[in-house]
Amino acid sequence: MGGRWYKRITMKTSREVYNTWAAHYDQNLATGSVPVSFDGYKDVLTETVLLANVQPGMSVLDLGTGTGNLAALFETLGCDLWGTDFSVNMLAIAHEKLPFLHPVLADLHDPAWPQTLDRRFDRIVSAYVWHEFDLDEKLGLLTNLIDRHLASQGRVVIADISYPDRTSRSLAHADWGRLWSETEYYWAADETIAACHSIGLGCSYRQVSSCAGIFVFEAEEHK
Repeated sequence: MGGRWYKRITMKTSREVYNTWAAHYDQNLATGSVPVSFDGYKDVLTETVLLANVQPGMSVLDLGTGTGNLAALFETLGCDLWGTDFSVNMLAIAHEKLPFLHPVLADLHDPAWPQTLDRRFDRIVSAYVWHEFDLDEKLGLLTNLIDRHLASQGRVVIADISYPDRTSRSLAHADWGRLWSETEYYWAADETIAACHSIGLGCSYRQVSSCAGIFVFEAEEHK
């Protein structure tokens, strides 16, 4: 009970932070006034699109779309774009930048998604969002996405703060010092891949920057 209460309070605070940050988010990225975890941000987004391997007309769901920076790259490829975010201000900016985006106010922490998302997508993508979940929560969300929202032969591509293995993550923790958030769950690819394989979920990983990489997930029968 206490843990769930804490998470509700934390997410309410986080939503307020992102609603406030929305007006300055893109400017902060342009000037480099962002946390160290955003190292290589543009390269990470570009590589995410490459690994998604989309074709014109494919439907793409961007989870935690923010101000639409990742979604914008898919727009140039002629995709049918859908974007969710729990920040109404972030979502409004994304829609202003991308008029053809289907914006949906939704929270990944809330299992009751709007009915408009009760469909399947060719690709499900996300960037710099999933470190809010521990490994068990990540696996639960991935399983649900693939079972209920991913089209046949589709894939889920997630870019986030991550390291190739637990040793690298521990070394980064020591190096970052106070900059390391003790309330977030940064990925280690070795433990993630092992956990995915144990539940029949295909997973590959590519390190892109000093502290971020990209996972590609597929149901084993789709591989």
